[in-house]
Amino acid sequence: MLTYILKRAIFMVPMLLGITIISFLIIHLPPGEPGALGMEMNPKVTKEVRERVRALYDLDKPLHIQYYLWMKRFVKLDFGRSFSSDRRLVIDKITERLPITISLNLLALMFELVFGIPIGVYCARYKGSALDKGLTAFVFAGFAIPTFWLALLCMLLFGVYLDLLPITGLKSFNFSELTFFGKIADIARHLVLPVFISSIGGLAGMSRYMKSSLLEVLRQDYITTAYAKGLPEGMILRKHAVRNALLSVITLLGMAVPGLIGGSVIFETIFGIPGMGQLFYMSVMSRDFPVIMGILVIGAFLTLVGNLLADVALAVADPRIRLG
Repeated sequence: MLTYILKRAIFMVPMLLGITIISFLIIHLPPGEPGALGMEMNPKVTKEVRERVRALYDLDKPLHIQYYLWMKRFVKLDFGRSFSSDRRLVIDKITERLPITISLNLLALMFELVFGIPIGVYCARYKGSALDKGLTAFVFAGFAIPTFWLALLCMLLFGVYLDLLPITGLKSFNFSELTFFGKIADIARHLVLPVFISSIGGLAGMSRYMKSSLLEVLRQDYITTAYAKGLPEGMILRKHAVRNALLSVITLLGMAVPGLIGGSVIFETIFGIPGMGQLFYMSVMSRDFPVIMGILVIGAFLTLVGNLLADVALAVADPRIRLG
């Protein structure tokens, strides 16, 4: 098992290297230079000042040299300084927002698992029932509805018309005046809509995969044999069918990580959550090259780690994988 994990971990290194190369090239594809937006909009910036700024950030060098210099800093976890007016270290700007994004994504993933798997199991067990058809319609709606549109509808309904939930930020203005349990309740109310919006698409996919995988398992000969022996249906589902059907769901978990991280850009921007997704959006709009590269690399690393954990969980559940 340890050998399998080491092989998968070593394979992450060239993957991460390839991602950095592709990201570096894509950032330089649009016309203009990264970080030039602030100088172009300032009439007081002379040509000499622009040249000094370009030299300061190595923008006057060929692209491959820029990448080489960036990699030298990257191996020391130095992403440089932001092009924004605060000139803060990129790693500091990311680390103060990263826990928020990770926490939201973990909550969304837990929401998908807690509700998606039971929905899939129920739809497979009672295939063709009225509730199965209703849940299937919900699943397809979750796939089809754009996330940003659903977020705006929920904000309008629950935040404006019904005035039940807050629609922006993570805390209320009087947060410091609340009691301990009041603070917890306040944060929970702020998290309801963002977590629901970020997980609705994954919930639909999770339940759909679970249903199709369980239906496939229920057609296997050993399940027919278990029924022929007179075993209770609940025992067959719990100890045999659901356990084997979860293998495809475990694989899906690794694929869900990139979607959650990418979706953070949308719902964090809409709900005004100070996470890494909102920082990425603001950096793209201002062409803050060091921050964009830092977020892309950290997002890619988290995605690879998520895939590694999914592979390890799959190897634990299915010994054929690690032995192979």
